[in-house]
Amino acid sequence: MAGVLKSMVDEILPRVKEWRWDIHQHPELSKQEHRTAGIVEPELAALGLEVKRIGETGVLGVLRGAREGKTLALRADMDALSLPERTGCPYSSKVEGVMHACGHDAHTAILLGVAHVLSRLKDDLAGKVKFLFQPAEETTPEGGAPLMIQGGVLEHPRVDMILALHVWPDLPVGTIGVRSGPMMAASDRVFLKVLGSSCHGSAPHQGVDAIVAASQVVVALQTIVSRNVSPLESAVLTFGTVKGGHRYNVIADEVVLEGTCRTLKPEIRKLVPERLASLASQVAAGFGATCEVEYVYGYPPCVNTPEGAALLKQAGTEALGERNVVEMEYPWMGAEDFAFYLERVPGALFLLGSTPEGGQTIPLHNSAFLVDEAALPVGIEVFVQAALNYLKG
Repeated sequence: MAGVLKSMVDEILPRVKEWRWDIHQHPELSKQEHRTAGIVEPELAALGLEVKRIGETGVLGVLRGAREGKTLALRADMDALSLPERTGCPYSSKVEGVMHACGHDAHTAILLGVAHVLSRLKDDLAGKVKFLFQPAEETTPEGGAPLMIQGGVLEHPRVDMILALHVWPDLPVGTIGVRSGPMMAASDRVFLKVLGSSCHGSAPHQGVDAIVAASQVVVALQTIVSRNVSPLESAVLTFGTVKGGHRYNVIADEVVLEGTCRTLKPEIRKLVPERLASLASQVAAGFGATCEVEYVYGYPPCVNTPEGAALLKQAGTEALGERNVVEMEYPWMGAEDFAFYLERVPGALFLLGSTPEGGQTIPLHNSAFLVDEAALPVGIEVFVQAALNYLKG
């Protein structure tokens, strides 16, 4: 079957590359994926799938196998990022300031290729495959996955297993990364407002310097990870913006900070905001200031279930060979709203190697990031093999 599968993937690959180029050249931001959905929807319909729009830009396609059985869902995200493209590739973004810096163009094209291959193999399937083309993955804290779930993609029929992939520049093309348990972290938002009292810069004793207070708050909050979280656990607290002050010679009366907190375990996720609110308020008070704290829960941890990870490992081994299936030792502290699906049904996400062997590793969300096209057939083969294994009957 492996030889037949590779032949079928090779046959559809030119079209997969065309879709990928088209989507890459015309990137769309979260909740604006109208053109991309307009590519996906007719392709699925032409294959005879039952197709439904979810919200304005989500697309669901259902493939029914020859016999009754379980239901497998495969998910791809479609949105791009607000970044100017600097890859220099011949199919660079034509939209100023927007590019596919996270590989969602490849995700979408790969899943379309999977739909084509599996539609030809539907007589071998005992059950159904749901293809979820999801908008707005890049919109933490709400994400696009809840929109799809609310639209009923996990029901009628109920999904028994869900799988996804994410291109991964830290792995070479031809390999995949899999692990059971936490794969990615929770992603929460932190908003602080430090309030002081302004006065002339030459007489700071007449006011309360919000900048000095905010600086000490930021430093103190780093001790939450170093002194309140076990060194054997993982947490990251980062402040990415600090805004305050009106003029060079005026003591600032307000500083606004925005950050993110990443955790893997529920108990750590609960500890951080409790400690953060207490510490920030007390440190600010020590300088005569006050601190307003807002902690917004976003994406939960992305936790692969044992059966989902096992399914992907087996499929990867059969499609690529055992040596090309990498057991990931550690999770990544980035986040994925695929986690919302995994809170409801078993499943797993695998990492698809996207850097050519010996090539420069360019991280995700970088203006120069580009998925090597040799990764496209690899993703299709693993997805298809997993579907065939799960829905055999």
